[in-house]
Amino acid sequence: MKQFFVLIVLMMAIGSTNAQQQLPPPVNPQDTVYNIVDVLPSYPGGDEGWKKYLKKNLKYPKKAWWDELETDVVVEFVVRKDGSITDVAYLTVFGYGFEEEAVRLIKNCGKWIPGMKGGKAVHYHAKLTIPFRMRTSKE
Repeated sequence: MKQFFVLIVLMMAIGSTNAQQQLPPPVNPQDTVYNIVDVLPSYPGGDEGWKKYLKKNLKYPKKAWWDELETDVVVEFVVRKDGSITDVAYLTVFGYGFEEEAVRLIKNCGKWIPGMKGGKAVHYHAKLTIPFRMRTSKE
């Protein structure tokens, strides 16, 4: 019985060690996230690259499609100084799955070109409006 107890304790210790190793490194709380920068972060390819990404990857929510609903979803997120995207959240609520799709798009868009302040890359708190339209206008 004593050996069984020691074995259980050992397995729990190994399991908790593995769980701790899988966590992402914590963000330094002293790193400032700016709202005003000298150069705004941008999606690779600029506005045209962003439009192409949306056109290729946006999945219109089925219920909204059938009900012919359109909306804009405002999403906030942080562009880290390495270009990665974190802290994604939606600010507008319309329902029908629009918000979840907007968050998915931001989380899966890849790295951005970071914002610059004083000639150095910095963390930037961004807000972006994602339009959901049934038909795109011809440009």
